[in-house]
Amino acid sequence: METENRVETENKMARARFRHGPGGWARIWVALAAVLALVGCGLAAERYGWAGMGDDGGSEAKRKPNVVMIMTDDQWLESMRVMDRTREVFGDGGVTFERYYPSMPLCCPSRSTFLSGQFAHNNGVRHNSSPLGGYANLNDENTLPVWMQKAGYATSHIGKYPNGYGKKDPKDVPPGWDEWRGSVDPTTYRMWGYRLNENGKLKTYGNPDVEDPKLYQTDVYRDKAADFIQRKSAEGKPFFLDVAFLAPHGELLGPEEKDAGRKQGADNTANDNAAKEADKPQVGGAPRPAPRHKGKFADEPLPKMPAYGEEDMSDKPAFLRDYPKLDEETTQEITESYRGRLESLLAVDEAVEKLVSTLREAGQLDNTYLLFAADNGFFFGQHRVPTGKFLPHEASGHVPMMMRGPGIEGGTPSREMSSNVDLAATIADIGGARPGLTLDGRSLLPFARDPLRRTDRPILHEAAEGARPQPVPEDGPVSGGDAESGRRAAEGDLDQDGEASPAKTRKRAPRHGQVYSAAYESIRTERYLYVRYTKGGRELYDLKTDPHELSSKHDDPKYAEVRKGLEKALSKLQGCAGDACNNVEVGKLPEPVR
Repeated sequence: METENRVETENKMARARFRHGPGGWARIWVALAAVLALVGCGLAAERYGWAGMGDDGGSEAKRKPNVVMIMTDDQWLESMRVMDRTREVFGDGGVTFERYYPSMPLCCPSRSTFLSGQFAHNNGVRHNSSPLGGYANLNDENTLPVWMQKAGYATSHIGKYPNGYGKKDPKDVPPGWDEWRGSVDPTTYRMWGYRLNENGKLKTYGNPDVEDPKLYQTDVYRDKAADFIQRKSAEGKPFFLDVAFLAPHGELLGPEEKDAGRKQGADNTANDNAAKEADKPQVGGAPRPAPRHKGKFADEPLPKMPAYGEEDMSDKPAFLRDYPKLDEETTQEITESYRGRLESLLAVDEAVEKLVSTLREAGQLDNTYLLFAADNGFFFGQHRVPTGKFLPHEASGHVPMMMRGPGIEGGTPSREMSSNVDLAATIADIGGARPGLTLDGRSLLPFARDPLRRTDRPILHEAAEGARPQPVPEDGPVSGGDAESGRRAAEGDLDQDGEASPAKTRKRAPRHGQVYSAAYESIRTERYLYVRYTKGGRELYDLKTDPHELSSKHDDPKYAEVRKGLEKALSKLQGCAGDACNNVEVGKLPEPVR
């Protein structure tokens, strides 16, 4: 007690000397100014995403939040109903972005937009394959992992990377990744027999013909991700983990493997009986599910989709009108593909649960932001498209996106219009990273923390040569272009998974598989979807009265003023960069004339 009284007396004397000694009040004002400056810096850090800049992550008190990004491939919105564990994880404890749309609903461009934070017209990746796209077109020296690494994060990628990774140099490790376990194309699209580049060393897992439960691709990625979390949690350094599952994308296997005891089939639409069935609709098969899940949805019917096998296609552009009606055999193939893809998602659902439990056991769940999103959706016969993605319609253009983490209360969905162009901005904001590029997106963190927050920002969709400004020649717009903006039709065959080669030399079949020759730019608002194809077609849907996109209003005089307003806003979005992409306002469009 005597010691405590002496210490308290000495503290009181010290405080008195501070106040009343030479310059005492000056010191108080200096101290107060310092505190206010620190508070101001804190507010700025929260506003601009600088929190933790310069922190080396050495102490738990200052440790930045971890980030775990989970991405699926070709996952359509409705499929989330079978992922009970994932919905529970992001339910009460997270936010679902109900209006989330990838800017280009195609694998390589979508993932490149995630990594760069830029639209395809700025990052240069406009397709899955050269010359319009592919991994080779991405400047990987200046991407999200590079920025996060510089911000003090331990970074790791596991799984699929933009299409074409590994074809030139399968041992190449892209910049920014401390730990790299990327799947090497074309083995990326195998549930067994896939090859990973593991920090510069190649390792093949299993054989495509042998369905070894221990080597199922989704499970292997899951366990590698959990191991990374455990190790980095113990080291005390913040981490950024990117896990890219293949499911529910179909497998791409060689002819010698396609009949290897597989009823689910593989996505070999460009190889199967090409000459014989050139006019028959082709359906991309499902990936093989984990053996423990095989047959779980064997009796699952296709959901009721009003747009399935759409009867009246007179309002659609020519390339869609060209699709034949879906016969009974094609419907059965679509149903089998749908069932198998659902089954493949069950292992992903279990993986999400495993990663969350690993974070919890490591004491890091409350200090980790988890994001879950698909790169694009998928068609199952809507508008007669039997398979594929690429188009901005609901089937392929509307996908799952969820987020949870510190400061997110959860329980309320966000209805703000959002896009994959926002992912890099969001993760950089969380990590206090300084992007090396002018980002076209914006952080979704404020909208996750306040799900009722809303703006009127529209969403840009684009494909291939769409959204690339073209100069208007002195003698007028080129053939197939748009007089207002100088648009011109794209050159080339826009097969989603094949070569983007000139149509005149492309010897392709079957004719009615995935979408061909459909370059476009499109604007989406809360109520409308307007699509402008570079070869002249147009679509305009009033989603308030027609959520299934059954009746295009692009030629309806009642919607003339609506179309004019959307055209004007879309012209501003074309070729936009940085803040200009987020500051486009459609304004209050007039109600259609009744």
